[in-house]
Amino acid sequence: MGSLLIRVMVTFFVTTATVVVGLILVVNYQVSENFNSYLYMSGMHGMMMNHGNMASMMGLPEKQFMISLKQSLLLAAGGMLLIGAGVSYYLARNIATPVIDLNRAVNAVAAGNLDAAVTVGRQDEVGQLAMAFNAMTAKLKSNTVLRQRFLAGIAHELRTPLTILKANLEGISDGVITPDVEQMSSLTEEVDRLTKLVGELRDLSLLEAGQLQPEFALLDLTQLLRQIVGKIKLLASEKYISLRIETDDRVSAIWADGDMVNQMVYNLVLNAIKYTPDGGQITIAATTKNGMIEIAVTDTGIGIAVEDVEHVFDYFYRADPARTKASGGTGLGLALVKQMALAHGGQVKVKSKIDKGSTFTVLLPADLHQKRTVSP
Repeated sequence: MGSLLIRVMVTFFVTTATVVVGLILVVNYQVSENFNSYLYMSGMHGMMMNHGNMASMMGLPEKQFMISLKQSLLLAAGGMLLIGAGVSYYLARNIATPVIDLNRAVNAVAAGNLDAAVTVGRQDEVGQLAMAFNAMTAKLKSNTVLRQRFLAGIAHELRTPLTILKANLEGISDGVITPDVEQMSSLTEEVDRLTKLVGELRDLSLLEAGQLQPEFALLDLTQLLRQIVGKIKLLASEKYISLRIETDDRVSAIWADGDMVNQMVYNLVLNAIKYTPDGGQITIAATTKNGMIEIAVTDTGIGIAVEDVEHVFDYFYRADPARTKASGGTGLGLALVKQMALAHGGQVKVKSKIDKGSTFTVLLPADLHQKRTVSP
């Protein structure tokens, strides 16, 4: 039996015993007063005073009555104490047991067991505490999985370019490989890939820490979308993918960080091209709805499985490792989109169906111009 349970039970029992003793004293006093009144009214009070002994003035019936009364009081007191002890144990166990279970679970989590959980069998404050604890451990477990995946992703993304660089540099050093323009261009591409990975990791770190804030300015969204399509249309044409822009006149000018919006849309379009088969179509639409600016990128690609949708914005998440490896990329593009949208006070959503395509939608508050001023 836990010490907390014992302390709570003793507290309840002492309280009950105090109440019982108090009741006995009150009842005994009241009975004595009533009996004295009876003697006084019957004329025996003066006789009792002369003899100095109430017991000597009482007859056998009165004595038996007083003895029986005291025995009844003692039996009632004993019964009340037993009931009090039972109630005390029940209440103490009802209060202390969940706390003891929670303490065991806390110690288990502290020892590294993130599967520890507390049974929630009540709806009061203790039950709410248990639910909060279970939610906390689930979040800790999720964060641990994400951290492990993050580290594994970094190792994976670094291994390939570093291996290529090391092999080529050793070959050049040994005279096995003669450096030429093509060879140097290939090595430069690997260095650029590493540079991009490090840059994206840095941006994600700063965004999550709140140290990379959007620089709000007046932005021509329609013009920005056209520029993005102009930069990426050559890549799309290699797969015979058509790009289309649909904009609402109300979003021709918005307040946002131009560089961040550019990168968010570019990453989404690039992701759509990677997973859209030859001859497909990608539509970039911008409009306003319910006080939000919506920038949606819709493709006719392979789609995303239901179990993968909630993870697409995780670092280095690979729903299909083979396809992801073949399509290139750092595995951080969608994570950057999410963090940049959050930095604007917005969010990003995704809807997808297998073999039908996906729609990624960035939602930004439309009233940002009321809260921000243009930088000079």
